[in-house]
Amino acid sequence: MNRSFCKKLASLALLSALALPAQAQTQDPATTYSNGKVLLQQERYDMAMAELMPLTQKGGTYAPEASYFYALAALKANKPDEAYQMLLQLQNQHPNWGGMADADYLLANVLFELGEYERALSKLQELQGTALANDAEGLKRYYLTRLNDRPKYEALMRRLGSDKTVAQVFADKLVGGWYRPEDKRILESLVQEFKLDRNRYLSKNALSSQGYDIALLLPFQLSQNFSTTARKSQFVTDMYAGMKLAQDSLLQQGIKINLFTYDTGTDTMSVKRVLKEPEMQSMDLIIGPVYKSTARVAARYAAQHNINVINPLSQDLEMAAGNANVFLFESSVATQARQAATYAYQNFSPKTVAILFENAKDDTTFAYHYRKQFQQLGGKVKVYKKFRPTEASATAATFREINLDGLGHMAVFSDKMTAAMNATSLLQGKAPELPLVTYESWLDINQITLQQLDYLQAYFISPKHVNQLNPANKRFREKYVSKYNLPPSQYAYAGFEMLFYFGQLLYQYGPQFNGQLTVTGIQPGVFYSGIGYTDLSQRKQLQPDNQYVPILKLENLELTVVNPLF
Repeated sequence: MNRSFCKKLASLALLSALALPAQAQTQDPATTYSNGKVLLQQERYDMAMAELMPLTQKGGTYAPEASYFYALAALKANKPDEAYQMLLQLQNQHPNWGGMADADYLLANVLFELGEYERALSKLQELQGTALANDAEGLKRYYLTRLNDRPKYEALMRRLGSDKTVAQVFADKLVGGWYRPEDKRILESLVQEFKLDRNRYLSKNALSSQGYDIALLLPFQLSQNFSTTARKSQFVTDMYAGMKLAQDSLLQQGIKINLFTYDTGTDTMSVKRVLKEPEMQSMDLIIGPVYKSTARVAARYAAQHNINVINPLSQDLEMAAGNANVFLFESSVATQARQAATYAYQNFSPKTVAILFENAKDDTTFAYHYRKQFQQLGGKVKVYKKFRPTEASATAATFREINLDGLGHMAVFSDKMTAAMNATSLLQGKAPELPLVTYESWLDINQITLQQLDYLQAYFISPKHVNQLNPANKRFREKYVSKYNLPPSQYAYAGFEMLFYFGQLLYQYGPQFNGQLTVTGIQPGVFYSGIGYTDLSQRKQLQPDNQYVPILKLENLELTVVNPLF
């Protein structure tokens, strides 16, 4: 949810002193309210509800806001009934509260979760003409797409068929798998009344229920010696395995995806040969190739034939530069740095930073974009130094010479043990409360314990973060192990998430979904905290790479997302 109150919550500084709730009767309401918001931000929903409950009573200064955040926490905790009761109380006791539009949006969300589709849609209609209108449309489309019971949807059409979104999603479901010959008259009526694309809904291909065709151009290297290529191509195998499970999950939702796999190897000639195949021009989407030189060949093909291409692994914006048909599934290095710098500026004081970075290309690029964003926001970079981790003594000297006085935080961009050891040693000895921003890979450096990182105020940039406690993750792992006798790797998660996300886009908007990406905004994935191609700072601006970058922090040795997407 892109909500104004949630934005206020997301900008709240994480104060570790507020990590554990105190009893309401021993502290003032302002502290209790702040504690509740921090716990909600840390995704400790039951604790947030317990902290906020005393403030929700009628008459208190914080009652409206506390009631809203209580309901939000209840919804996140999968307790929609409790969220519903609290929102009703909020409406009855504080009907003139300034954030009531946010509460109405949240109530619609809760009603959808309770299966009360008609009431939820009616509530969203009240938000037309407000600043939340676009969010309301996105929420409406999301839940309507999930309604796969045809009789229930037809009942909804009889009552709310004049709503264009309700009608268009029904048309999508018809051509996506529900279609029967007797439905043609209904489709024709919907196309005429709502001025829908006739080719998409009434063409011969659309009515044949053949599903959507996706070409996978991946380097399986099947023609090479298996013993020498198996390990190198394991990431491709894992990603494909994840996609196959996503294909099954989409089919359960009535979305048929046909996967056409091509072993493109690592050279440009193999990619060119595949792209010359006649069937490629009829594909609805292309995923791959992986490597830089081959990806450029596919990018040119995408522009020439107006077919969207997804680069599955690249974090280099050059792969999509000037090409409206190419998207990176990953967040680029530039986006990761920009989002991390924005979070640091909003949450750490004073607005000053020391930036230290390795001489490697990616680290130098990361530091450049981090500094640029921080300065554009109004921050001051007091230190900006490059080091060579292979030169141990010089690296140690670089860290020792840093003056920590007056700094709001430190940012270190290197995944080398030398950098991590020097940074943590410096902060442990001189400034353990000074926030540190760095890569998630530090969590895997054996020379540093999780207890040490938990003791420090360390924040980890984690673009591929998967919430291991998510029930969906448990089900996925069980299915994956059952089918492949291996636990899923990060590439398996990425493959599933990628196909599931773009499969739904094809179903909702067709192959030319580009223009709709600004409407859908950033949404939670199945495993990922968020996926979307809309710039968070400029809502209407479409970007070629994933714009949501999770930032993690250890709290009692448990990783939590400090910038959750509400």
